[in-house]
Amino acid sequence: MRGFIKTFVSRVEGIPCQIGVMSYQRYPALPARQAHSDWEFYGCTETDYVVLDRKGRPAPWLQAKLRDDDYIVQEIIDQMEQEKCDY
Repeated sequence: MRGFIKTFVSRVEGIPCQIGVMSYQRYPALPARQAHSDWEFYGCTETDYVVLDRKGRPAPWLQAKLRDDDYIVQEIIDQMEQEKCDY
């Protein structure tokens, strides 16, 4: 299961792991007069990812431990924005 657009080191419930990002799309906020919904006004991010063990293998047992993945989504945003600025 390769084909990740980005992988990076993270933690799930304190356990070291990697996150494999399969897709990422960031929709920037639009000005109020152009926005037709709150999603357009505030902007949003769509992403699919897989939790991997430290060797890069899918770890469904570890992904099942996730209670709230907001911090992982924020890590993905940070990683993708950093990569965008690196070139």
